[in-house]
Amino acid sequence: MKSAKRKPQEELFPFVEMEKLIPENHMLRLIDRHIDFSFIDELVDHTYSETTGRPATDPELMVRILTIGYLYNLSEIRLFEELRMHAAYRWFCNFGFYDSIPDRSTLNRLRNHRWAQDGIFEKIMQNIVKQCISAGMVSGKHVAVDGTQIRANASIKSLEPIIVESTVEEYLQRLNLNTAPEQNFDNDNQSGDKDFRGDQLSNQTHCSTTDPDARLYKKAKGQSASLSYVGNDLIDTKSRVILATDVTQPGVTTEIDGAHNMLDSLDIMGILPMVKTLAADKGFGTTEFITDLINQGIVPHIPLLAKSDVEPEPIWKTKTNIPERQAKRDEKVNQVRARNQVRQLAQTNDYKCSQNQRKRIEHIFAEAKVCHGLGRARCRGLSAMREQLSMTAAVQNMKRLVSFLRRTQKAIGSACVTALSGPYQTLRFLLALFFPLKLQGFLRNP
Repeated sequence: MKSAKRKPQEELFPFVEMEKLIPENHMLRLIDRHIDFSFIDELVDHTYSETTGRPATDPELMVRILTIGYLYNLSEIRLFEELRMHAAYRWFCNFGFYDSIPDRSTLNRLRNHRWAQDGIFEKIMQNIVKQCISAGMVSGKHVAVDGTQIRANASIKSLEPIIVESTVEEYLQRLNLNTAPEQNFDNDNQSGDKDFRGDQLSNQTHCSTTDPDARLYKKAKGQSASLSYVGNDLIDTKSRVILATDVTQPGVTTEIDGAHNMLDSLDIMGILPMVKTLAADKGFGTTEFITDLINQGIVPHIPLLAKSDVEPEPIWKTKTNIPERQAKRDEKVNQVRARNQVRQLAQTNDYKCSQNQRKRIEHIFAEAKVCHGLGRARCRGLSAMREQLSMTAAVQNMKRLVSFLRRTQKAIGSACVTALSGPYQTLRFLLALFFPLKLQGFLRNP
């Protein structure tokens, strides 16, 4: 006989201690223990009014909610659904079982208006970087830079010509706004979807109506172009901590522009003087970029976009007294010297080591896309893309900082045990020489 299913009996006054539900090694517990979020109140204080408006939701709470979303790759709708029923999420946000959860529209207003305009998310990431530096995790001597393609939250079918070369009636028909639906579709396209066969699509002629900031882009030859952004990271190669991020638009700005912006942000944070070498792939090996690095005192470990043969320095048969012409000559000489310096560096073991460690940035991009949803934009627009890249980097840095501090604490604990065991063993030896055997037995079995 089949037994009846057991139904749980509801308790009249259920009592559950939330603290005991969270495992000791749970990531949110470790982040709460090792990451300091107290800087957030001061960081966003200028965005709130002291005299008008209703009391605001705790800014630290909103950042903790965002951290959960990026850590576990949850959409906003899924995030607030999980927050209502997940004990670990409630505990991390300092909610009890019966506390009400803020509406997600509050988070939308903060992200799209108040915080996004002041670069709050970039500053949050920078504060996490400072905590990594304070913990002794980051040396900053050897850094690497690279970019990755991030698909925009827009379909290629949202592309429209920037300049409409047609009559009003024809354009309305293409938009499917004509009142005669039978005139909108041809025999080859009964679904009403746009057919771009035979059309030459480019960023100069077409723009997305869904996400105007996105651009057509393909990472390599042979791939199909898609509406995308390029996310750039600058990392400390030893610790794999992301020191700076930047978003570039294909066809508008380049990865080299992103590298310059990230180096400028390191200068603002006071980290740039620590940088000794910078590693990158061949796409960054332009003469202008390596010359700028050398002028800043940074050794470029970058494959050169030029021949491997050493160039002779240019010599002019006649002198010039024109300052502009002399400046151009000096610039050419400096560029040749910079290229020759990079060619010499490519033969050193340090260069080969930097190029091997540079691959770690590819691992970081893969982790961000697989575990934290960076493969596709969450929202639309350049500002939202900057937020996603900054918060993803902040979450990745939190994971590395937590792991580093755990290893450090274990090492300190082992060292203390070793230091204490040494004198104790010496004491046992001395007592064994001068005291009776009964005392020796007591020392063996205290």
